[in-house]
Amino acid sequence: MREIFDSRFDLVVLGGGIAGSMAAIAAGREGLSVLLIEEAGFLGGSMTSSGTGPMMTFHAGKTQVIKGIIDEMVQRLVTKNLSVGHTTDSTGYTYTVTPFDAEGMKRELELMVTEAGAKILFHTVLVETNVEDSLLKNITCVCAGNTFSVEAQYFIDASGDADLIAMAGIPFEQGRESDGKDQPMTMNFKLADVQIDTIRDLMDSNVELFPFLSPKPGIQHQASRLSFSGFQEIMKRGIKDGEITFNRDIVLAFETNTKNEVIVNMTRILEKNPVDPIQLSEAEIEGRRQVWELYDFLKKHVPGFSEARLLYSGPVIGIRSSRRLKGIYRMTVQDILSERKFEDAISANGYPIDVHSPDGAETNSQFLRDGGFYTIPLRSLLNDSIPNVLAAGRNISCEFEAHASLRLSPSSGAIGQGAGTAVAVAVQTGKKVADIPLNELHAKLLSAGAFLG
Repeated sequence: MREIFDSRFDLVVLGGGIAGSMAAIAAGREGLSVLLIEEAGFLGGSMTSSGTGPMMTFHAGKTQVIKGIIDEMVQRLVTKNLSVGHTTDSTGYTYTVTPFDAEGMKRELELMVTEAGAKILFHTVLVETNVEDSLLKNITCVCAGNTFSVEAQYFIDASGDADLIAMAGIPFEQGRESDGKDQPMTMNFKLADVQIDTIRDLMDSNVELFPFLSPKPGIQHQASRLSFSGFQEIMKRGIKDGEITFNRDIVLAFETNTKNEVIVNMTRILEKNPVDPIQLSEAEIEGRRQVWELYDFLKKHVPGFSEARLLYSGPVIGIRSSRRLKGIYRMTVQDILSERKFEDAISANGYPIDVHSPDGAETNSQFLRDGGFYTIPLRSLLNDSIPNVLAAGRNISCEFEAHASLRLSPSSGAIGQGAGTAVAVAVQTGKKVADIPLNELHAKLLSAGAFLG
């Protein structure tokens, strides 16, 4: 086995999505030696590899409840005309959305991680873990045909699918409690030359076509980029006539940072396990089949899409839910709906509970009161089995339905910053993460611009 590094790291982060990138930046800025490992050749995770976008939402009512490093990234993109920043969610579903240029995000995250002093290792896959005396000592990885080990004092699993947690033997759960099924996977796709003005005008003349917009007529005029959710009757006819062969009840699309270009979030791949090797590939194939079916249907039947051009699908299927840590504290639906504020909070979130049914077309939502938000506790990132491994992002400890709120990208990024900062405090104080002084953790988070409620 080849050794490619001269020394061990204070922290190794597995997964360069938004949670992992924020964790690496936070820890690097605190002076830790950090290695960020990513299986792709770029950072950003689902937002740059799965066509996921826009980010939603940084707000709870008029209050911005997600700030810190991820908001710093947004503002850096804005200054380079790579994002319009936070704008009104014209679907009417939540408060704001944040469109961005995916290529710009790839580069900006690289800049921020390297500026923080962290190292990035692309094209690298975890293959083995080595646990000794209830601590993870090192991991074995493969990159470009080279097998090598990486040693660290702490590890953060920001893989989304809790790969490191599973391979290290740390307890986890998956899917909803009744049957273990996950939310459906989605193959997003991007279209150019969509007639956005046509759809925006329909929101005035035929607001009934857009169910979440009806209680908030006219809000589309507050949005610098258009998000829309509607055309249910057209979709029903498409299913009845056999032009749509899978269960999807609505047209859902989001204009990107580029005008008249949209991300379409409509495919729905049911009954596939996102962490099963065979079923994951089957889901990719089915997702692309649905993309081409929808592309043809939208051009034929949905106003504004007649001249649309398909730019790309995916290129990696989007996974909403998979493994979740069984941690020291398991966040609950009640925590969210009661807007619980934890004493060991590391981030906040105001997004509703948004469960895409594992069984069919519908999306089941539970909304907080207008302006309501909750916080996420450090304990939901920690476990009792191997205490030098933390979760960050959508794989933290929580109920299936609670996960459907906290999994969104702004929340995942804020959780990542919390994880990286907590590790920094642990290294600096010589204490276990579970025992770090919360006043020091909160002081560091607040000084870095985070919102803790």
